This record gives sequence, C-alpha cells and structure tokens, in this order.
Amino acid sequence: MINQFAYKNIITAVTFLSSCFFMIACENNVNDVKALSSKAGGIDIGKDVAIYVSDNGRMTAKMMAPVMKKYLLDSGKMIEFPNTIKVDFYKDSAIIESKLSANYAHYIQEENKVFLRGNVIVYNTKGDTLWCKEMYWDQNTTKFHTDKEVVVKQHNPISKIYGLGFEASQDLSDIKIIKPQSNSFAIISDSSGLN
Repeated sequence: MINQFAYKNIITAVTFLSSCFFMIACENNVNDVKALSSKAGGIDIGKDVAIYVSDNGRMTAKMMAPVMKKYLLDSGKMIEFPNTIKVDFYKDSAIIESKLSANYAHYIQEENKVFLRGNVIVYNTKGDTLWCKEMYWDQNTTKFHTDKEVVVKQHNPISKIYGLGFEASQDLSDIKIIKPQSNSFAIISDSSGLN
C-alpha cells in the first residue's frame, strides 16, 4: 500500500509532466496570438455558395456564386460576391420565371438591396432580355432599377429599346424605360396581319 505522502508526490509529478507536454505541444508564437487579437474584424469566405431567398415559406430566389465574402468588421452588414453571381427567380417554389447574372454583387443589408455591376443580364422564360452595366435589385419591392444605360429586347411586340434608366419587375413583365433613345425600334402588327 502506498502511503499518503508518496501518492501526493506521484500526482504532483504526473500533473507537472502533463502540463509540460501541453506547453511543448503548442505551436503558436505568443506574438502571433497577440497580433490576431489586436486586429479588428475579419472576413468569412464561402466558396461555391447557394443562398435561398424565401417569402412566407415560399422560395422566391436562389443566388449562386463561386465566392462570397462576409465582412465581420461591419457586423455582418456587408456581403460581397466578387467573382460573378447568378440568380434564379421562382414563380413558385419549383418553376423558374427569370434569371439574372452579373460579374459582381454587393448586398446592402440595411436597405435589403443588392447592387449588381458588370455585364448585368436578366432574362425571362418568355424571351425578354435586359442588359445594363449596373443596377439595384430591391428585394422589398422585387424590382430592378438604375439610372444608367440599358438595352431591353422584348418578344411581344418585337422590340429593342435603348434607354437611360429603367425600373422593371423581377420577371420583366413590367418594364419602364425612363429616357428611351432614338435608335430604339418596335415591330407592331397592324389589323391586316401585315407588319
């Protein structure tokens, strides 16, 4: 039987050796750890992300991007998609009614808007297409808008409209060009069936 004094010495020795083992196993430099805690904020990066947007339990959009950056310094209020974004808009949870693509996107949480820039294209299942350099997608009103140049091609009536500024619904069923340009055209059928 081990006496009380020897037992305490063995426990103390094991505790001391264990502590030394854990201290040696730590790889981080103390200065590196201090530098991490002194930095304000950071960035969470997601790769090949898919974000689903819903309204009252019904899926309304699916956003896909190869890279998503969430800036922690801004308390999560800034989310950026620097290397393209694609969005599918749904009529209901299973039927796509329009699609969007852009080279860059930036989500503005306070306004519930997405700023899109660079080769922005929106098209619907009816064949209507909208092109612009930059625009906003307002998720509250489910509309797109910009004061920049825009080109809209519609199938009925067949038309191609160049303009400066627009507002459009997500499915492109309602498009308002603010300042149409003179090089726009439309082919309208007359009552005789001739164009």
